Amino acid sequence: MRIASAYSLAEGPAEAALEAYRSLIARLGADPQLLVLYTTEHKAHPALIDTLATLAPGTQIVGGTSCGGVMTEAGFHAGPDGAVGLLGVLDPDGAYGVGVSAVAQDARRAGAEAVERALTAAGRDFETPDLVWCCQPPGCEEEVLAGVQSVIGERTPIIGGSSADEAIAGAWRQFSAQGALEDHVVIAVLFPTRGHGAAFQSGYAPTGRHGVVTRAQARQVLEIDHRPAAEVYSAWTDGVVDAAAAGAILAKSTPTPLGRVAAEVQGVPMFVLSHPALLGTGGDLSLFTDIRTGDVVHLMRGSPDSLVKRAGLVVEDACAMGGWRRAETLGGLVIYCGGCMLHVREQMDEVVDQIRAAMPGAPFLGAFTFGEQGAIVDSCNRHGNLMVSALTFG
Repeated sequence: MRIASAYSLAEGPAEAALEAYRSLIARLGADPQLLVLYTTEHKAHPALIDTLATLAPGTQIVGGTSCGGVMTEAGFHAGPDGAVGLLGVLDPDGAYGVGVSAVAQDARRAGAEAVERALTAAGRDFETPDLVWCCQPPGCEEEVLAGVQSVIGERTPIIGGSSADEAIAGAWRQFSAQGALEDHVVIAVLFPTRGHGAAFQSGYAPTGRHGVVTRAQARQVLEIDHRPAAEVYSAWTDGVVDAAAAGAILAKSTPTPLGRVAAEVQGVPMFVLSHPALLGTGGDLSLFTDIRTGDVVHLMRGSPDSLVKRAGLVVEDACAMGGWRRAETLGGLVIYCGGCMLHVREQMDEVVDQIRAAMPGAPFLGAFTFGEQGAIVDSCNRHGNLMVSALTFG
């Protein structure tokens, strides 16, 4: 098994695809079985996929758009014409397949159909993959995960991120060999010949302020402890978020998301985060995750320093979960929240340095997403916000 990464800042989508793929092949020595592709919205053009599919007609392609740039072991890559990032997996004795399904009105069905088609593409129908990589549009992640798990069960790690754009304007796309797709679920199933490790965490810690969601619907918290959710959240943030100022609060709420305990490891709670997006005129609070009545929510807090360091720590944990030393890592994939990236954009070179240190000399590809999916240590798959999801091979 060999892994390599490459990137391009070339102006045109076809030109960038050609430059990045040639660089990738120079490192791999042959066409990969699986090609993971992340680009900024500037490059989400049919010419991008057409070029890659022509260069590697038998290769399975999976990925989506990334907010602001991409990262590899060579650095953080962003430019006026956008960026293309590739990670290739050359593993002739392994099996890899990608499946696609339109979300339409049923994201759960789309998740199930996509993973079934991916298994067929891998030649492993009715088998359980070692792991799943997913990409879907923001807004339906929990249903997609439920659909995938309805086919393969709940113990297989599902890792990935929701595609993103530059201005939360719906310009995100999902990629497969079929093209740059809008409103589709793209799933890759992996049966690698080498070991893998996965980790899913955030760079935030609980503040001690918490409450019970006493009224909710879909992705809206209406009440916490029988009080308007916006009022409670404003008090928890000491007025940084003004309950009377209805509207978007993404930037203000990035340092102080809400967290829910997904699992405990040796008595230590593992939190999955929800990013507050909007304050409603009726005192409601809209999130980028589903929420339910009865959920206990904790106010979390993160600093730029913790967000910069967290990616490397999550990669370290992924290696530890795989059972090898950092220097034995063959390569990996890192999903880093787009909101976190925007919060520490001037320090992204430090983020890359932290990841490099966690798997020295190994190639990796990182994307900045509008929702992160991963497996907590007890293998429960979750969708969260403002988080880091890492997959390593060794």
